[in-house]
Amino acid sequence: MESPRVLSSSTLDTLPTDILLIILGSLDTARSVAHLAATCKGLHQLISAGGWRIFVKSCFNSLTLPTSGSDDDWADLARVLTAQSRDWDRRAFVFHSLSPPETRRPNARRSHGAQSIPGNIIVDAHLQERGRFDEEFVVWGSGEDVVARIRRKDRMTVTSETWHLCKGSETGFIAGKDDTTSISIIKSPPFEENKDLGVVVGRANGDLRLLSISESSFGRTLMHFRPSPGFSLHQHEIRAVDVDGDSGIVTASTRESVWLYPVQTHDQPQSENVVESPYIDPIATVSLKDSQNSPSFEFIRSMKMFDKETIAVALNRSFDPIRVVNITQTGLEISALPPIPDEHPYIGSSPRTVRALLPVDVRSVAGGGGNVLLSSWDDGTIRLQDLRTPSPVDRIYQDNFEVATPINALISHGLERFVAGSAYSHMLKVFDFRWARGYYHTDSLPCSSNSPYPTPRPPTLVDEPKYRDNQPACNHVLGRLCRWHTLSRHDFYRPNCNIYLPFRNYASSPIYSLAKPSDVSPTIYAGLSGLLVEFTLKSGVQSASTPSTNPLYVRQRGKVAILETGDGSAISDVSKCQRVPEIRRQSFSNNEHSSTTVRKQHRLDEALQDRREWQEFEPLVA
Repeated sequence: MESPRVLSSSTLDTLPTDILLIILGSLDTARSVAHLAATCKGLHQLISAGGWRIFVKSCFNSLTLPTSGSDDDWADLARVLTAQSRDWDRRAFVFHSLSPPETRRPNARRSHGAQSIPGNIIVDAHLQERGRFDEEFVVWGSGEDVVARIRRKDRMTVTSETWHLCKGSETGFIAGKDDTTSISIIKSPPFEENKDLGVVVGRANGDLRLLSISESSFGRTLMHFRPSPGFSLHQHEIRAVDVDGDSGIVTASTRESVWLYPVQTHDQPQSENVVESPYIDPIATVSLKDSQNSPSFEFIRSMKMFDKETIAVALNRSFDPIRVVNITQTGLEISALPPIPDEHPYIGSSPRTVRALLPVDVRSVAGGGGNVLLSSWDDGTIRLQDLRTPSPVDRIYQDNFEVATPINALISHGLERFVAGSAYSHMLKVFDFRWARGYYHTDSLPCSSNSPYPTPRPPTLVDEPKYRDNQPACNHVLGRLCRWHTLSRHDFYRPNCNIYLPFRNYASSPIYSLAKPSDVSPTIYAGLSGLLVEFTLKSGVQSASTPSTNPLYVRQRGKVAILETGDGSAISDVSKCQRVPEIRRQSFSNNEHSSTTVRKQHRLDEALQDRREWQEFEPLVA
């Protein structure tokens, strides 16, 4: 009788390609992907051809990512995004201020007829791909002027930087009376190439224009949005502007009304002798003050477009401070959100104010979609609400240190975190959305039976999480993580934080606006009174291969102070707050006296580490 044939076991490189791609989609660290690529030639070719794209889209699916790119581009993007995630979690931030050389400080004496208080900086930003280069547009209004900085980047190097200025006085605008109050770049789809951009600028006098921000015609008026004489409503003081690039609609709000204007094609060259473009009449408009059964309010504070059919409006002092304006074929229709009960009895039952709105894209969440809104309220809460559901609110976030301080501006980084600007001082607040993540930078660090170090000291009375399993190494076969990797993912060890900006001359200035070029950009821009701040992740700090061309603003680096503020859950009882949290100040001195392992496994960036901690920390990681 013939002996049975011994079947040889399958090896990893002989598996079908579709099975290997599924395996690649399950890897949660870039190191795992790189190690797999190093096992054999076949897997190296497979991962080089599509493995890094799969890794990026699996681990960072809540970010708006490029729709195309070469294999090398996806590998570079994996390096960039993993480094940025580590910087966010470890508070590895670098701050620079941008200010005019002769900016007058707040409360300075007036001279030569100049304003004693600088204008508020209102900023917007956009990243656009042109071939192998990225172009970053940052445009801001400073008083009656409009300023822009355009950077061309090649990976980690700034190859060129140009500045442009449109002086308001040269076009008849007066400081104070005609200051810029809102600004919005007409953004092409992310990373779309060879598309000229424009910026919509609204002013305190009601003027609303589309300006060119191309190199050759910066500041030229492409369209002037203004109702014809005899129109039923008056366009006074533009409060907010937003643009839906897909539908070609500009939405603006005054103190009482919402206006819709069409964006016509503006990329054709114009004759040099054209002084002013024709006026553009609104498509539709509606007065919220005149709408039937509408509760009273003082004025419109903010406004954002969800899509070509829905606009959210934030009101000052109203019992229904958020309204939804629906764009229909017959005009604009107003509705209110479900009333939100007062969760904070210490606030009182007075009219409420919503200061800032931010649409949130939740399509990457299972079952997500529709219109999800993040809104900042005058009681210090930031509320997340799906407009499709009847529930008044889906989640409430709150600074657990400054419990009742309202927020002036919001900007999000995918569904991982959002940044808020204080309405009272020069402070930025970083919040985690607390949704499940696809990537944790700590997963690539060594195992340990210890807890993450140093232990956070939140301003609220929260106990450190209990974890009885002290196994020193992860067992991936059984799906069990070691103590250190398990607790590193816990909300307690990933607290939110407040960032105190270092620019003392502007200590009384709140944050008026926030902007970011894209989800993959390492920089967020914050507008204060007379000052623009660059908030950059450490891994994204770029060198310049050529000097800047005629810089209009002076750039200075500053050291910030950071305070960890807990998990960001709403607080109903302020007596549970302990008001002595720990403040850490950045120090960029040399850390050679600590080991590499100590620096990497410390929860915080080297610039925030205390030398005294190294001696306590080294026995834990030995």
